[in-house]
Amino acid sequence: MTAYELYREIWATDCEWGFRNGRPDHESEWVPLVFCLVGLRSGTRYSFWGADPRLKQFVLDHADDLFVSHNNVAEMKYLLRLGIPLPAHWFDTFVAERWRTNAPGNLEAGLSVALHRRGLPNLAPAAKTELQQRILHLRFDPESPEDRREITAYCFSDCDGAAALYTRLADVVRPETMAWWTEFLKAVARMEIRGIPIDLDAYGALRARFPEIREAVCADANQTWPVFVGRSFQRKQFLAWLRHSSIAWPVTESKTTGRRTLSFNRKMFSEMTHRHPFIAEVKEVKALLAQFGRRSLVVDPVTRRHYYQTHTFRSITGRNQPKKFIFSCPKWLRFTIVSESPDHVLVYVDYVAQEIGIAAALSGDTAMREIYCASDCHMAAAIRAGAAPAGATKKTHPEARKRFKAVNLGTLYGQTAIGIAQRLGICHAEAEALLTAHRRMFPIYWSWSERMVQGAFDRGEIRTPCGWRSIVPPFSNERTWMNWPMQAAGGDIMRLTLVYLDRQNVRIMAPVHDGFLLSCHRDKLADLRAAVNYACQQAVEHVLPGFPLRWEFSEYGDRFDDEDGANMWSRLQTAMREPSHA
Repeated sequence: MTAYELYREIWATDCEWGFRNGRPDHESEWVPLVFCLVGLRSGTRYSFWGADPRLKQFVLDHADDLFVSHNNVAEMKYLLRLGIPLPAHWFDTFVAERWRTNAPGNLEAGLSVALHRRGLPNLAPAAKTELQQRILHLRFDPESPEDRREITAYCFSDCDGAAALYTRLADVVRPETMAWWTEFLKAVARMEIRGIPIDLDAYGALRARFPEIREAVCADANQTWPVFVGRSFQRKQFLAWLRHSSIAWPVTESKTTGRRTLSFNRKMFSEMTHRHPFIAEVKEVKALLAQFGRRSLVVDPVTRRHYYQTHTFRSITGRNQPKKFIFSCPKWLRFTIVSESPDHVLVYVDYVAQEIGIAAALSGDTAMREIYCASDCHMAAAIRAGAAPAGATKKTHPEARKRFKAVNLGTLYGQTAIGIAQRLGICHAEAEALLTAHRRMFPIYWSWSERMVQGAFDRGEIRTPCGWRSIVPPFSNERTWMNWPMQAAGGDIMRLTLVYLDRQNVRIMAPVHDGFLLSCHRDKLADLRAAVNYACQQAVEHVLPGFPLRWEFSEYGDRFDDEDGANMWSRLQTAMREPSHA
């Protein structure tokens, strides 16, 4: 008998909703359509249209049963929006499918894809997409019995699909592991409905005056070198400036074709900003053009909040991959995040040098642990290697710190001397010397890393302390698996921290990789600090027992700010104060 057989009934569930006025994901425009359930044992089928009060009573009557769906967050949000307490027990077939099939290049696990993999009946993708869009935009007659039957039948088909998947996946993931993951999904559902408060006036003014702002910031950048024409970044002109400034741009190799090219994407610009102020300026202008040129955030004008989808368990390491998310946008945009009210403050909590701490804990390297426990682990590494004197700081020896930061982080994902040399703008011999110094300082870590990667290939899989896994194909890139344990264990810590914060009724606004945006009343800051300390301590103890992973607690008053985006935000404010020429 499996743990799931102990439930009186198992309900496969699905729901459908739409948004009025052509505003998808705007909470103020949300319209409930139908919530369907199918009993796996009894075969009973229920559908509750709209805000039917019988749905709440049904959920309360069956609170101890197991509820199954493909992406629990959707069904959880439907219930929460109607004021219905969430049942205690859930099983997410999407997460189970991701866990079972997770591998490089194999991250898709939508319901149709998962059913197709097993040869189970499923709606043709084109037909499903067309119907989803009709529902999302309310392109039907809600009073029409025929339209209602069509939507309800579609909802039941997804219930049947989730039920079929459940019978194949119920014994795949340990029940206690699934219980932790669905607790995390409950926290995500509450968080996504809550949204992030936005200074709507500032955001709206920026969008309205974007053409003028674009012209101003491009003109500023072009004073150094003419690299922008209209909305377009001129690669040839930028390359000319690089040659003029004697700066070598890193060459990247395609994982599929092996072709070596110059990449000017956001990640590469981020890695190169320290080389010259103009590179940082070009990166900011490119991000500004992209933000208002192609991307869009959902900012509800009624609630004055930004809404996003967390997209949990979407990466190979199990981390989130949020869409249309303000923290994925240029950092200056974070200045539009404001407190919920004059009585609230914003708080940001983030783990300190998390990946290095996790590497030290998992490898058992005592020297790396000592470095991590220093106030500045990168400076401590430089001092330990003899590249800086005792007592050196970021201000007194910035170059030494920059080099060892690049090595400390680069070695976690197998960056070679060539990559380090290109990133730092140093010769190959200097980069080799830095790598040699790192190997000499942390031999236990390097030995563990080599054993861990080889073991992953030998077993054909790799796992985190809390059970997330990935298939390891025989000819996959070993650098992927060098970095995987740190990133995936960080995902474990993120999920557990969110669970412990949510259990204490902390108002979570967003998880941001290894950080968390929170909100609380001004007179409750001490209580929030205690709740954060408890949540972080419990999460770290689950994943890295006995390791002193640290976190920082920062208060932001009535507006969020970010040091890296302050310069561009200031420039935008200056542009906004100038008379409009529209």
